[in-house]
Order: sequence, then structure tokens, then C-alpha cells
Amino acid sequence: MNKKKLLWYLTGAFIILAVVALDQISKELVLAYLKDKEAVSIIPGVVSLDCVEPNTGMAWGMLKDHRWIFMSVSTVAILSFSAIYFWIKEQHILFRISAGFVIGGGIGNMIDRLFRPNGGVIDFIRTDFMDFPVFNVADSFVTVGAVMLLVYFLFFDSKQAKPMLFDDKKKTEVKGDE
Repeated sequence: MNKKKLLWYLTGAFIILAVVALDQISKELVLAYLKDKEAVSIIPGVVSLDCVEPNTGMAWGMLKDHRWIFMSVSTVAILSFSAIYFWIKEQHILFRISAGFVIGGGIGNMIDRLFRPNGGVIDFIRTDFMDFPVFNVADSFVTVGAVMLLVYFLFFDSKQAKPMLFDDKKKTEVKGDE
């Protein structure tokens, strides 16, 4: 394996492991210091930390107690993203970072579903300015990563030597041959 490819793999693994570590460490800190305590305001009227009951569903408690659905969908998504992430030799750095965020966040919540009592995910970040589900660091990384992936596919993918989705070069070649 050449050095560039090894560096690419190590960078990807580092991003994923860093996201998982941040997620799991934050959850352990919340359980240690906020469980069964009042919410702590971080920015008054905007965001607070509040350790809630483990979430066995998804946002707003939808599909509560259907853990097998999340386990199945999460496993397929994590494996699919990982295959793309590690098998495609060179990717734009925006794709690399955003996919790493999604994979790491997915793994972070998967760890909770596998190893926490009742398969619940620990949520603790509460938005105080609007009615929104309480979420965690993994959820944040998945959301930010998904938005970054959207930006990548809309604005950068077609400009790559080997686009994954949109290939404007093929359209140009076809028009030029007519």
C-alpha cells in the first residue's frame, strides 16, 4: 500500500474514531454529572444540557421500542457508507469529512442501542428557543455530515475527475458529438 493511500485510510479512520469518542465521552459525562439533576443552561434561552430518559425511538420518540428497525437501518447505512468511504481511492475532502461525520455518528448511536439498558440512546442537548427533540453529539454529527454531503453532491461532485453521482462531463461530451 502506498503512503498516500495509507494516509487517506488513517485520516478517515481518525475522523470516525474522533466522532465516536466525542459522542461516547459526552454521554458518559452527562450520565455522571447530570443524571437525575436539573437542566444546566449553557446559553440562556437558547440551549441547555438535560439528561433525559434513554430514547428507544427516534426523533420525538417515533417508533419507540422498535429497536430492530434502527439496528437494521443503522447497520446497512454504516456498512454502505463505510464501503464507499474506504473503497473509493480518492475523494474530495468535503466528502471525506462529511461521510466520516455520518459514519461516526451512526456508530456512536449504534453503541448505545447495543450496550445501554433497554437499547436507548442518551440524549441531552435541549434547544430552549423552540420545541425540538432533545439530541446528542452523534445526532449532531449525522445531521451536519448529511448537510455537508448534500452541499458536496450539489456543488463539488460533478467537478471531480470521477464523480459519484452527477457527471456534467458526460452531458458535455454527448452535446459536442451531435
